[in-house]
Amino acid sequence: MLMRGFSGVLGSVCFFCAAALAEGAPTVQWTYRCGSEIYSSPVVADITDEPGHEILITSNTERRVICLSAAGQVVWTYDHFSLRVTSTPTVADTEGDEKPEILVATRSDGIVWLNSQGELIRLIPVAGGIAWGNVSVANAGIDQAATLYWISRRGFVDSRHANGTLKWSFRADEPGPHGSPAVGDLNGDGADEIVVGGGVGTLLCLDSGGDMRWRIAGTAPFQSGPVIADLDADTKSEVLAASDDGLLFCINGDSGDIIWTHRTSTGRVDSSIAVGDLDEDGAREVFYGDGNGDFYALTCSGSELWSFDAGDWIESAPAIGDVDGDGSIDVLVGAGSGTLYCLSSAGTLKWKFETGRRISASPTLSDCNEDGLVDILIPSHNGTLYCLSAGGAWDPKKILWPCKRYNLTQSANVPVK
Repeated sequence: MLMRGFSGVLGSVCFFCAAALAEGAPTVQWTYRCGSEIYSSPVVADITDEPGHEILITSNTERRVICLSAAGQVVWTYDHFSLRVTSTPTVADTEGDEKPEILVATRSDGIVWLNSQGELIRLIPVAGGIAWGNVSVANAGIDQAATLYWISRRGFVDSRHANGTLKWSFRADEPGPHGSPAVGDLNGDGADEIVVGGGVGTLLCLDSGGDMRWRIAGTAPFQSGPVIADLDADTKSEVLAASDDGLLFCINGDSGDIIWTHRTSTGRVDSSIAVGDLDEDGAREVFYGDGNGDFYALTCSGSELWSFDAGDWIESAPAIGDVDGDGSIDVLVGAGSGTLYCLSSAGTLKWKFETGRRISASPTLSDCNEDGLVDILIPSHNGTLYCLSAGGAWDPKKILWPCKRYNLTQSANVPVK
C-alpha cells in the first residue's frame, strides 16, 4: 500500500517497500521519506569518502537540504533557511581542493554555499531572491577559471568568481524567469556564452564579459531554462528555449537567428528541455512537455517524431537512457498526476510507476551504489524519494540525459561530439 501524508520526523528509509506498482514496472530498491513535498530533482555526486555516490534533495516546507548515502540513509542535513526550498542543488569544485561544494539558490537567503560535510562556507546575497532557478557553474572566459552564474527575480544576471566575488552584473528584464542560465561556447572562440530567458518574453545571449551578443523577442515569457547542444552534428551548437505560449525555439547559437520552431498548444511550458541521439545516427532528438500533459519527441530539424499524452501537467525534463538493458534507449518523464512513465524510443508506453502525488522533479539516472545497475531516482510531492531498478546494466554510453539540467553544474551544455 502506498503511504500518504508526512511522518513529521526527519525522515525514514524503507527497503523494498510495497508501492502501487503497475504490471511490468520496476522494483523499488528503497525509499526515503522526508517531512514535506520534494520539488528538487535528485543530484547524485561523489560527495564523501564513503563507498558509492551520495544523493542530494531539498525538502520544501521543512526548509532543508538532505544528503543521503547510496542506500538512502541520511549523511547530513542543512536547515538554516528562512523560506521554503524548491531549487535543485548545484555541485562543483569551486574551492579547487578536489572536493565538491554544494550551492543552493533560495528565495530570501541568497546563494547558500556548503562544503561536502554540509557546513556553511558563505552566503551570497541576491536582491529579489531566486524562486525556482539554480546556480550554473562553468569554466567561462579565456582564463578557464570556474565561474558561477544565476538570474534573480529582479532580472539581474550575475557572474561570480569561484570565491563568490562579483565579476559583472547585467540587468535583464524584470521579472526574472523561473529557469536557470545555460552556459557554453557558442561561437568556438574558447570562451563561454550565457543564455538566459526573461520574464517578459525575451531570450538573451551574453558573452563572457557580460555584453549582449544577441536577443530574441518572443510573445510570452521564457520560463524554462534554455539548453545548449549540437543537434545536427555540424560541430556548431544550437540553443533550445521554450516560451509560455507553447512555442519551442531552435536558435543558431552564434548568430541568434531562429532556425525552426515547434508549436504545442497555447498552454505554458515549464518542462526543461532534453536532447539525445535515440537512433545513433549522429543527430540528437529533442524532448519536452507542456502544461496540458503532452510530451514531444522532435527530430534535429524540428519535425515531430512522436508525442505521448501523459494526462497531466509536465513540469520537468525527462531522463533518457537504457534503463532495462534491452539495448534501446528509454525516455522517463514524470507528470502532475504523480505518475512516472517509461517510454520506448518509439514513444510507446513500457511501464509506469504511481506515486499518488504530483511529480514536479526530473528523474535522475545513476549507479549510486556502484553495483553495475541503473538506479532510477524519482521524488514526489508525497514526500518520498524512490530508488527504482528496471534491471538494466549501467553503461554511461547509453545514458544520454541523466538528470534535470544534464550535469551536476546545471550548465545545460551538451558537449559537441
